Amino acid sequence: MKKQLIILIIFFLCIFTFSNIVVFVYHRFDDPRYESTNTWVYELESHIKLVKQLGYKIWTLQDLEDYVYGRKKEENAVVFTIDDGYRTVYTKAFPVFKKYNVPFAVFLYFRGIGNNEEYLDWNMIREMLDWGVEFGHHSYSHDKFPDVYKKLGKDEFLKYFEEDLKKGLEIWNSHINSPLKYYAYPYGYYNQEMIHILKKYDFKLAFIQLSGPYRREISPFEIPREALLEDWATEHHVRYILSRKPLLTEFQPFYWKNGKLYVKAKIVYPEKYSDPVVYIREKGIVESYVKDGLLYAGPFEINNEYNSLMISVRGEDRKEYVRYFLIIK
Repeated sequence: MKKQLIILIIFFLCIFTFSNIVVFVYHRFDDPRYESTNTWVYELESHIKLVKQLGYKIWTLQDLEDYVYGRKKEENAVVFTIDDGYRTVYTKAFPVFKKYNVPFAVFLYFRGIGNNEEYLDWNMIREMLDWGVEFGHHSYSHDKFPDVYKKLGKDEFLKYFEEDLKKGLEIWNSHINSPLKYYAYPYGYYNQEMIHILKKYDFKLAFIQLSGPYRREISPFEIPREALLEDWATEHHVRYILSRKPLLTEFQPFYWKNGKLYVKAKIVYPEKYSDPVVYIREKGIVESYVKDGLLYAGPFEINNEYNSLMISVRGEDRKEYVRYFLIIK
């Protein structure tokens, strides 16, 4: 009887426990002028308390890098990141992170840093760096780079993006004697050419702005992040995003044909699933079907330049598995 009980406990642990890695992203704090990018400090504090209450480890970007490249084991973990480098990072958020001894990272928009009272200055950055804050590159220009690609063509775009990257690095290196190896794409928009250049300059991780949990099978240059602002900053929403697991596909799950978008996904994780949902930002939830182990939807007329595709299923453990993909027309 005792042996059967132990086997039963092990069985339930295998089903109901899993490692989950989620990256949070913020922008401004206690700044009602910009509601769409603002998070209130009391919300940030509640997120930290909830993560700790649920037993999650709080990772640095270095921890995440070590996990991605096989130097650290998977565990339930959250990473706190902030984009742009607005001054409220220092005046509002930094005291909260210090209060709870929580590491975080800031991705800097270099044309603004040190040149505008809306942004951090270099004394603030040095103080945070001394405390242990990590910093990353968020571009010099904050352009929508795929738009620039369409205007310039591949060869000229490669030069343009590389120059933008170098400008930010030169500004950083003129003030700080440490390397930058993490990048956050402006607006979360990117293409494979940008990834190629980031690798050339020895960047290790790059972050998008589509939601979802992460595991190392997903490209380290396409790491999803959860934006916690407005209605998405509530405890209910944070609990929800921490309950999800990453979905993996064998290949890119969409393609274009005759100007129309088609969805075709081979889901490899979870191996067995039910209740598939396909969502396209421009269309909402769309009709889909499974045939011969593949998930299909479409064709769709797409009007917007940028869209996202979400695929969600239920695994045998009844957990939600989800992945978002950037679509550029």
